Amino acid sequence: MNITIDYTSDLPMYEQIKACIKSNILCGKLQSNDTLPSVRQLAKELNVSTITTKRSYTDLEHEGLIYTVSGKGTFVNTVDVSKLLLERKDKLIKEFKNMTREIIEAGVTKETLMEIIQTI
Repeated sequence: MNITIDYTSDLPMYEQIKACIKSNILCGKLQSNDTLPSVRQLAKELNVSTITTKRSYTDLEHEGLIYTVSGKGTFVNTVDVSKLLLERKDKLIKEFKNMTREIIEAGVTKETLMEIIQTI
């Protein structure tokens, strides 16, 4: 599992950790019932507070992506990856629409915007 933290990012560290774990689940690097590092172990590896990693794990548990067994550890839950990918796609499209509106309001023409999209 690969988790990287950008200490200069505006995104809180717990959100970055959560996003990395979620991404690892979606791409198949983490599969159902795989063991995650303990909160303390992950905090030490990433050089962050245990409170930060605990917040990430708590949020992921609330989303149903992971589960914790007392005395055993934290594990990847059985999830419907296609449903998660669809939710992610819908969220990204919504964000894209909002950003596109802001770009057009800032004076960028639709033609320029289309050129940018085609370049990407």
